[in-house]
Amino acid sequence: MKDIDKIKKLKQNYNDIKIPENLNEVVNDAINSKHINKRFNKKWIVAVASVCVVIGAVNINKSFAQSLEEIPVIGSVIKIINFSNYQIKEDGYEASIKVPKIEGLDNKDLEYKLNKEFESEGKKLYDQYLQEVKSLKDSNSAGHKAAESWYEVKTDNDKILSLVIYNYEAQGSSNTTRKFYNIDKKNQVILTLEGMFKNDKYIDAISDNIKEQMKNQMKQDENKIYWLDDKEMGDENFKSINKNQDFYINKDGELVICFDKYEVAPGYMGLVEFTIPNDIVQPLMN
Repeated sequence: MKDIDKIKKLKQNYNDIKIPENLNEVVNDAINSKHINKRFNKKWIVAVASVCVVIGAVNINKSFAQSLEEIPVIGSVIKIINFSNYQIKEDGYEASIKVPKIEGLDNKDLEYKLNKEFESEGKKLYDQYLQEVKSLKDSNSAGHKAAESWYEVKTDNDKILSLVIYNYEAQGSSNTTRKFYNIDKKNQVILTLEGMFKNDKYIDAISDNIKEQMKNQMKQDENKIYWLDDKEMGDENFKSINKNQDFYINKDGELVICFDKYEVAPGYMGLVEFTIPNDIVQPLMN
């Protein structure tokens, strides 16, 4: 009985351990440090000893081993880092193109393909900008031209990683486009809008909700305009989303449908997004 009580106490002590928010920084600093102090050495020895005790307990006590199976395991950490940044700034010409890199995916083939795409697209944008600047200089055209590319992590939780890459260009007028990457962490695959639903009924359901949101927004704010029932726009009026319309999953687990500038509204409306309620989305999903 005493041994069992000791084991229970060990388990309770384990469960009571609080993981500091800056754990990664602490560990990295410790690993990279050339002079680890004695105090750290003592803590390290205690930690190793504690692990040995737990391993020993598992080997001698079957019920304790079974109870450990209920303890959640910390999976691989998926993160986005800045891979490179192409920059130029001279005589009215400016460019800043940040290229992301994803790390920690179990699916290494997917990780490799994504990183190659990020790198290739970033390099392509930079080379294209240099070529355009060269053409302007060769033609002795004075002016200003700017290009920028950056990325934003919209959501990063246990289930979903949603990443958006923005591309901005300005020469007289300006325009911003986006590319979305939604990764299902559990299944280690890229999510597509079409693949999330059991049939194509989602197209009409989501489109109808967006139209309703457009009407409500225009009623509440006269400065908001959507091309919905505009006679002048004719066939350019919004009718339906594409089967693989741009989207991301927000931090609340909601589907956000996205449109580029000029796609469903005048240019001054910029990039347009609509959050679709879960009570519409959930019944249609796989």
